[in-house]
Amino acid sequence: METTSNARTRLIVLAEILTMFSDENNILSLDEICEHMRSYGYNVSKRNIISDIKAVNQTTVKIIGVSKPKRGYYIVKSFSQDAVRLILEAIFSSDILSEDETDYIKKYLRRNTCIPTLDLILSTTINLNSYAPKRKTSSEILNSLRLSIRDKKQVALTVSRSKPGDVFSDSVDFETVTVNPVVLTVADGNVSFIFTKTDSSENAEYVNLPRIKNAEILKSDSAEFSGDLVSATSYFDGSPMETSYYFKEWLVIKFPSEYIELIENRFNTPVQFRKDEKEGYCNAKVYTVFDDKLLGWLFALSDKIEIIAPANIRQMFTEKAKNILNTKEVVL
Repeated sequence: METTSNARTRLIVLAEILTMFSDENNILSLDEICEHMRSYGYNVSKRNIISDIKAVNQTTVKIIGVSKPKRGYYIVKSFSQDAVRLILEAIFSSDILSEDETDYIKKYLRRNTCIPTLDLILSTTINLNSYAPKRKTSSEILNSLRLSIRDKKQVALTVSRSKPGDVFSDSVDFETVTVNPVVLTVADGNVSFIFTKTDSSENAEYVNLPRIKNAEILKSDSAEFSGDLVSATSYFDGSPMETSYYFKEWLVIKFPSEYIELIENRFNTPVQFRKDEKEGYCNAKVYTVFDDKLLGWLFALSDKIEIIAPANIRQMFTEKAKNILNTKEVVL
């Protein structure tokens, strides 16, 4: 007959197993719980587990039984899986926390959350700069990408491309490409997915997650990548990954239609497009930060882009153009 001491120890082991391997998104069946218990040296039956769960639920620890998505149990914790993801990505993107403080938070989360979930996040996400993600992302897509990175499986990635119409709108077309996943990054004020194409496994490219509409994990193994992540370029226009800084205002510009991707990928916020009255031209409207980088970018493309609004920026560029012309005349 089992001693009272052993019975109590078994309850502790049960709680530990459920703490380590379960949460609301990771349900353990009775068979899986029995298997874990055997690894601790307890040869128990399903009836024993059900009895132990009832005993544990008499304490402050609560174990929940569910029938969907499968029949099984999980332990109630302070942090849900989504909460852990948000906390960790805030940690990755923080420029306030010291290294010691970051390590302390990670250790705390390990003690109080589902370890497989935490390890998955830690092993698939890196931080390339200190700017936190600002836009929402589908947790389902994010989790699929994490699993593809961990399991080294190719992904059928469905991404959106803007489609300008006759009025300002967010109309898009979709395209699907098969890629080798590399890693998720917290960069450019956003979460980005870095990958390589199946026909070019050495050149890293990236897509901001808000532009990913679906991620289907395939059975094919992905190719290894050993290049430089910082040199990753945009899948859409080949521009390098760089950090945007933070006076926001509406920017309206006119440009040839062929530069749509160049315009859209300059901004981390949604860009609205419409056709211009002039054949082969478009207008873009975006609420953005006006900093030295943006002004420099606009000036560098002044032969391709006409600024319509705001009026003060348009006037400033007009004056700069006049000054440059006057300078050239003096030199000549």
